Amino acid sequence: MPSSTEPARHLIHGGPIALPTGIVDQMAVVVADGFIEQVLPDDDVAELTGRDDVGVLDLAGQLLTPGLVDIHIHGAAGASFESAVDTPTALRHLAHRGVTSIMTSLASGPVDEMLTTTQALAELPTTPGESRILGVHLEGPFIAVDQCGAHDPAFLRSPDPEVIARITELADAVAMVTIAPELDHALAATRAWAGAGIVVAAGHSSCHADTLQPCIDAGLSHATHLWSGMGTTIRRGPYRVPGLLEESLASDLTCEVIADGRHLPDTLLNLARRSVGDKLIAVSDGTIGIGLPEGTRYRLSTVECVVDDQVGKVVGQDAFGGSTTDLSSMVAHLHRTVGWPLDEVLAMVTARPAAIAGRSDLGSIATGQIADLVVWDDQLTPARTMQSGRWL
Repeated sequence: MPSSTEPARHLIHGGPIALPTGIVDQMAVVVADGFIEQVLPDDDVAELTGRDDVGVLDLAGQLLTPGLVDIHIHGAAGASFESAVDTPTALRHLAHRGVTSIMTSLASGPVDEMLTTTQALAELPTTPGESRILGVHLEGPFIAVDQCGAHDPAFLRSPDPEVIARITELADAVAMVTIAPELDHALAATRAWAGAGIVVAAGHSSCHADTLQPCIDAGLSHATHLWSGMGTTIRRGPYRVPGLLEESLASDLTCEVIADGRHLPDTLLNLARRSVGDKLIAVSDGTIGIGLPEGTRYRLSTVECVVDDQVGKVVGQDAFGGSTTDLSSMVAHLHRTVGWPLDEVLAMVTARPAAIAGRSDLGSIATGQIADLVVWDDQLTPARTMQSGRWL
């Protein structure tokens, strides 16, 4: 129910609106009780504009879109999701940047600690003004040492039967697990986790089809950050054998790219788009470093990183340490710099990731959807965020 200072309904009109069918003009959105009540032509809203119980926002030509959904992010604004106590700081920062729903991602560490953190994150209340948590993404420790990237190799391991069972029992909290299919017990883990409703993703791996395809058959459905932590084509004698990268590009897997202008050049982004099509999403892979100045040092689990050239880098290594760019800035990069159609870019950060997360009630401006909305200024920067029907 709305508070005494909150109108019973919100009417939003006067600018382009990103609907599932595309970006349209001369339409309006009515919000009530935290949900989208109606999407209707501007000509039909006259009776609502003069009512005391309706809060009216004239967009004055600004764009209205669904709230952004980031299913791969480790923290923001100096706060890591490895600490449930610090997590609200990151959630508030992201919500005001238009990122209304996230999967809290954890880098590799001791399994007991990761699962304890997972339970703590799952118990956090949904608080107004903070991004909604859609579950935890375990980005390790079940990944390959030779593709560890910014993960501490000391913690990497195969998923033995006991751990497989523990994570399966936490399916209400664990939303996604990234795994290297070549590891021992990876197939059994995939079968158990996918069967429990957890998204299983291939990543940080040097696998080939002989280990990847059985996992796909068992329910693996996603590929973690194309080109980052992915093995590529090798030769066996005169024969070329595609790696995880090529297999992902040629598959029916949903795939993610880190579109911060640092991890991938435009050529590779365009290749991903042509190959994967409407199964491609953008993720931030953001870290504590989002919103922090150049030179700031931070940790990704136990690995020391630094904000350098607008990206995270592992100190002392030629390796990225996650992104320092939030998802809303990636929208501007993909549209303004790379030149992709805006409606397509918006789908990559709203409806598509929401679908991967199994949330049919998020990611679109349509009747019955949760009213998570973002108003964008003419520089394609979030100007205002609504979450669950309340303006932040």
